[in-house]
Amino acid sequence: MTRDEKRLERIRNNPGDVSWADLVAVCDLCFGKPRRRRGSHLIYDTPWMDHPLLVLQPRKGKAKPYQVRQALRALDEMEEHDGN
Repeated sequence: MTRDEKRLERIRNNPGDVSWADLVAVCDLCFGKPRRRRGSHLIYDTPWMDHPLLVLQPRKGKAKPYQVRQALRALDEMEEHDGN
């Protein structure tokens, strides 16, 4: 298992306690670099047709749990589209 796979597994197992750096690393790997940096916000494009955006913002060095769940849903959606 690679370092990135371990990181993603940790995030999936405990989405309420994810470091900001881990979430950004996974999003950079899966979605590419953010389309925009706006202050502390990072905005990612998702690679399927309706192009929902993923907006992330840190909170005291951690990722916000609801944003982690959004990122995980986007990753699941991406895997589903890649499988078809």
